[in-house]
Amino acid sequence: MKKTSLALIAGASLFVAAELTAQTVPAPQPTICNRACWTARASTCTTSLGSLTRAIIHHTGNANDYLVTTINDSKSKMRGTQNYHMDTQGWCDIGYHFVVDKLGNIFEARVGSLGASSGWKRGAHDGVNSNSMGFSSFGYYHPPTSNPVTTALLNSMYDVIAWRMPSGWSPYGSGSYGGYTAGTLDGHRRVSTSTCPGDGWWTYITDDFNGGTVRNAIATRRGASSAVIVDGATGGSASWITATSATDKYGSDYRYRGTESVSDAVTFTGNLPSTKTYSVSAWWSQGTNRSASAPYLIDHSGGTATVNANQQANGGKWNVLGSYSFASGNRTVRLSCWTTTGFVVIADAVKFE
Repeated sequence: MKKTSLALIAGASLFVAAELTAQTVPAPQPTICNRACWTARASTCTTSLGSLTRAIIHHTGNANDYLVTTINDSKSKMRGTQNYHMDTQGWCDIGYHFVVDKLGNIFEARVGSLGASSGWKRGAHDGVNSNSMGFSSFGYYHPPTSNPVTTALLNSMYDVIAWRMPSGWSPYGSGSYGGYTAGTLDGHRRVSTSTCPGDGWWTYITDDFNGGTVRNAIATRRGASSAVIVDGATGGSASWITATSATDKYGSDYRYRGTESVSDAVTFTGNLPSTKTYSVSAWWSQGTNRSASAPYLIDHSGGTATVNANQQANGGKWNVLGSYSFASGNRTVRLSCWTTTGFVVIADAVKFE
């Protein structure tokens, strides 16, 4: 289930490569001590996370956090960590989304992390925090302390990440993240000067974006999905601009263009494994300057269907365009700019499922 890239048009700087990702679906939810379980304080967080595309592993950096013998000890550590983050750091809540102790107990940390995506809040865990969740471990896993990474800790960390990351996500691969190149599953040190989560953890994470014990274990826990997701469109003129600022984007970037009565479409090409009927969905970042009639041209076995999508709403999620019959092989969905002027159209990602 490794990520592969398909450069459909090479040698021209105005194009971006479409990225086809081996997709997975979430594992079963493990046992988690929610915020009521550890008696969390009320949160003041209001900023939504947006889409979730990256998992970042941390340690708390406190060797005393490792010295727990019961779940009640760890509940006390959760309260202490929250107090420090809110009272000393001045944050709206504990910075991480989930925390795991050496005994294998998993704790919901930042408010809303256990529930539906609509309630997820942006974290304060790695200095970037965009479209990511922070999964921390109680202890200090770096010299000179080098707390041992227990099997119980490893397994529970694998379990919670494998469950929480959304359908369509893969632990393999990398992309731009706050000016860094980081894995879709990575450690804090990748995007900062910090040593977090420590050399002890790094033995399992490794520098291999397409391997390593942690990524392989999480991939094994997640089921295979039949979805083919194309993250990125090719083609189009220089009027199509690549951007990264939208918080509800899919992956690391997207392209946009002003609407105009000209033929200047970009193309999403998916390599479909079999001949059958697929549900086709599109992902965009919403905004008031987006087109309310963005024209998607779906090239299916029976011809071409045009679906006008309202990109002013329903951003940051998959929106079904319809179901169509496709032959196996490379099949395309195009996004045109030819619609009501005065807006922009967003080319982000397309899914065949």
